[in-house]
Amino acid sequence: MDGSPSLFHRADQFFAILTARLPPPFNDPRVRFRLQAGTAIALAVGLLVYLLLFAGVLAPLNRLATDFLYHPADVHPDIVIIAIDQKSLDEIGDGPWARSVYADLLARLRTAPRLVAFDIVFEPPAPGDDLLAAEIQRNGHVITTATGVPAPPLPEESDRFPNLNLVILPAAPIRQAVYQIGHRMIVPDVDGIVRRIPLAVEANRTRYPALGLAAAQDALGVSRIQYDLPARSVRVGAVHIPVDDQGYALLNFTSPTQGIPTFSFVDVLRGSVPPSTFEHKIVFVGETSRLEAEDYVIPLDLGEAHTHNVNLQADLTNMILSQPPQTLQNQGALGQLALTLAIALVAGLTLPFLRPLISVAITLVYLLGLLLYSYEIYNRGVIIQILYPALALILTAGCITAFRYLFEERRRQFLTSLFRRYVPAESVGRVVAAIDSGELPLSGTRRMVTVLYLDLRGFATLSDELTATSVLETVNRYIELALQAIQAEGGTVSKPMGDTLIAIWNAPLDQPDHAARALRAAIQIRRNIARFQQTRVDEQTLNFGIGLATGWAVLGNISAFGKVEYTLVGDTVNVAARISAFANNNQILSDSATAQDPPPDVIVRELSPVRVRGRKEPLPVWEVRDEERVGEEEEVEEES
Repeated sequence: MDGSPSLFHRADQFFAILTARLPPPFNDPRVRFRLQAGTAIALAVGLLVYLLLFAGVLAPLNRLATDFLYHPADVHPDIVIIAIDQKSLDEIGDGPWARSVYADLLARLRTAPRLVAFDIVFEPPAPGDDLLAAEIQRNGHVITTATGVPAPPLPEESDRFPNLNLVILPAAPIRQAVYQIGHRMIVPDVDGIVRRIPLAVEANRTRYPALGLAAAQDALGVSRIQYDLPARSVRVGAVHIPVDDQGYALLNFTSPTQGIPTFSFVDVLRGSVPPSTFEHKIVFVGETSRLEAEDYVIPLDLGEAHTHNVNLQADLTNMILSQPPQTLQNQGALGQLALTLAIALVAGLTLPFLRPLISVAITLVYLLGLLLYSYEIYNRGVIIQILYPALALILTAGCITAFRYLFEERRRQFLTSLFRRYVPAESVGRVVAAIDSGELPLSGTRRMVTVLYLDLRGFATLSDELTATSVLETVNRYIELALQAIQAEGGTVSKPMGDTLIAIWNAPLDQPDHAARALRAAIQIRRNIARFQQTRVDEQTLNFGIGLATGWAVLGNISAFGKVEYTLVGDTVNVAARISAFANNNQILSDSATAQDPPPDVIVRELSPVRVRGRKEPLPVWEVRDEERVGEEEEVEEES
């Protein structure tokens, strides 16, 4: 117990020494306070926003913000689409078409494409199935699709692909002839926008890859797709595709209108598009007519873009085959937390030092930088949930603005208002800056000061002879003349008290020549009053006595009944007041310390010591005279 105070004292000393040795500007208390406050605000806001992310409260808004990052992916030159568009339906007829139509298409493309992927379920069995199956076998590399029955809901089981109770497969002859069967199922998110695709579905213990995944597998010459849901990965050869716990992969979309080259089915069938156009290509065949029910909304153009199933399957293949692969994944939880805290800390460590308008401008710059960074990271395959770091930035900026207003701006306004009453207007800013930097503690500081005590005389007589209004006007004029001289020499004026006035030098700002300033101010007061009295020869005037003293005093704020005053406490004020009491009318007296080194235009003359209350020994006093008045007939008699 006895050692605890010593330990705390040593700790305080250690931190005081450490703080004193910090390099500028970190040794400034104001800088350290702003850094500490900004850091605390940033960390608190960052963690709050991350909790919102974890809770999913802002998920709908987050999806909308994240969609802003989507832009069309580059197109692989070997992928094309033959579209069953409205033109084809108008010329060939509404579907379903005869199997011979598709067989004729394959016959025309027999020697050109590397792979043909039909985004069409050839079910139920129909005449011409055998003809189409024979053409498929002659072509060699044809993929078709299966789909699930929509009646049963898709179960949401972790680490398992969507499981279907029933799956609709192509007719038997076609099923046996195709190279592979892929699924064509697309599941939009809760807001109706497609952002991802299941890379496989399962039915009757059979796994069907997505049509686009099967096409990429064939194009890469990979014999087996590696599925590893616990590791959140699907691999096609050397290509790693990030997936979620149910095997859904984020899609990187091409432009539905200006992306993958698309040709009308009827133009290819009639020979308007030569077969050489599709040489060594991966050809997707599917419906794109507006009559097609499967018309999907995708994130491009902020959710205004529409596309079709065949485009989505082609986009999946395009994403895998691009060099490097254009796969996408959401930023991990730790990465999202790190980015959110980082952007909040950047704001917290910089904005507290900026003015409000500049702070707003810099916040906008930070937001733009965050957007550009997110856009660049998107191009590298990572989708940042941009809403949360942006929200952290905005909240941090707002909290810092509120903090500065509540803890700094209001305080500065109070200090400015407080010291405007005491110091010259041009010094108020420097006083407030000194308080902010810790150089001038308001809680109290001991300083060597020079005090001027002005006592107006004849106040009682004047009150009897003049009206109340005239009395106040006269007193105010005398006080104003004194204030002009005091403020011209940089003095700090205490609140006038009736017929007395107290001024201080070397407080609150340092003034090495404080005694000389006080002497010049006292001389100027006498000059100002003398000129004023010459204009009032026929009216009652006031006399004055001035006392000057230099010594130690304690300065700081004194608060009572909700009112705050900056004032000084100490014997120096008492000495100045008692010296002024010994002064004759319009005479200036000072103590030895003040008169020790007078300025050139001030003459001091030692008088007989006087006895003042509270001191055992007589106090030496000096008369302060204006050099201009020496030699005038009017002489101030010495008061013994």
